[in-house]
Amino acid sequence: MGKVATLFKKFLTKGGFFLFLRSQLSSQMATIADNTIAILLKKTLDILKIKVIYLFYGSITSYVLATIVGQICGGAVSCFLNYKWAFKDLKIKLQYVIIKFLLIWIGSLSLNTFFTFLITEWLKNTKIATSIFGIYNSDDVFIFVKLFVAIIIGVVWNFLMYKYFVFKDIKYKNILRKIFNKNKKIAVL
Repeated sequence: MGKVATLFKKFLTKGGFFLFLRSQLSSQMATIADNTIAILLKKTLDILKIKVIYLFYGSITSYVLATIVGQICGGAVSCFLNYKWAFKDLKIKLQYVIIKFLLIWIGSLSLNTFFTFLITEWLKNTKIATSIFGIYNSDDVFIFVKLFVAIIIGVVWNFLMYKYFVFKDIKYKNILRKIFNKNKKIAVL
């Protein structure tokens, strides 16, 4: 077998760095789905001039809703690709993966939405966005911010949580048994 074929086989089957590469490739596919849907939704809402949700004194801008909807779709793609391909060698039941994935994904959704909003609003209120995008397209700064934030959160949060929590076969019953047995010993003393 040639060196390229051996490397390709390791990429498809081995853990470690190759697991990281597979997970990042899955993440990039999810990011493409997320961003495509988010951009299309934002542009559609802007064309229709729809204000999304009115709260107290203002409305949630279209890019916030687009970020959330894109994250939902990207999260579904990410869970599917990571379960079926990136972390495929693990023998974990899908129901446990989905429960743990949803917990981590809520964190990812919150982090992505918060930092996309924070950085976008900051840039929109500076001359940076206007000088780069012009007066008429300064709202589109969210696209670049969303991509930047998605990459950082994908590597720093998503991958680490997938590797050490979501796709980890943890015996929760044993952990709970140890916790409660320790508490009983303490209570007896």
